[in-house]
Amino acid sequence: MVPLNELRGYMTKEKESDPRDRYFSRAVSNALQILDLLSGSISPLTMSEIARKTGINKTSVFRFLYTMEETGHVSKDEAGRYSTSYSGNEQSSFISPGELRSAALSHMKTLRSRYSETVSLGILMKNHIEVIEVLDSPHLIRMGNRLGAILPPHASSMGKAITAFQEEELQDRLINGYGMIRLTGETIIDDIRLKEEYSRIREKGWSHDDRESAAEGQCFGAPIRLRGRTIAALSISFPSFRVLEGKNRQVMLRDLQKAGRKISEDLDFASH
Repeated sequence: MVPLNELRGYMTKEKESDPRDRYFSRAVSNALQILDLLSGSISPLTMSEIARKTGINKTSVFRFLYTMEETGHVSKDEAGRYSTSYSGNEQSSFISPGELRSAALSHMKTLRSRYSETVSLGILMKNHIEVIEVLDSPHLIRMGNRLGAILPPHASSMGKAITAFQEEELQDRLINGYGMIRLTGETIIDDIRLKEEYSRIREKGWSHDDRESAAEGQCFGAPIRLRGRTIAALSISFPSFRVLEGKNRQVMLRDLQKAGRKISEDLDFASH
């Protein structure tokens, strides 16, 4: 049971002086105050900074942030700082990370079972692309991914699969936000070559990280769409010595793209 004194903090506030105040929710007001603060902040904020600036106690701030992160309204970077995931006019085009995980998980399990390699799921936020689910390969030697990791839009398969299908303005924002960093000797760090790579991805319908983000790994990605807009991606990662070639690779790519299309169909169905 929830202690009475804790429950009171989430109950509707009533003021005898004005009957309309019985409909006022302090919890909703505090959540909106946090969102307003993050929306107006130039840089991400820590939980302590949010508590100090809003005057809301840390325990409540943590609960609000946890809930809003699960619903996709805020995101947390590797340093534990929070920012809004998208602006108000973008919100209706996105889906919460929790809903995307639910739609994708069975298809991810099928791919992992079929190929015994790491399968990952990434989602497009306002200014970055983030890993929200990872099913690790059962092999002792494997390529991995990390929940909450920010993906390079110019090097990783999911980063490229998502960025390639965005408008040029958003492409530039994602690239500039991460930085055109050389991660390995194979990383594309030339603007023209990267735009050509995006064009090939749009034409083929899948992406390939060929030792561009990790020297000993290769990864293949496929876009996931919601109402025609690319909002996420799915990937399969291989150590280079175990990567599929020839006909086996083509079969794997068809399975990967099919999974991406099926997830997209499920999302479209659920959104109506």
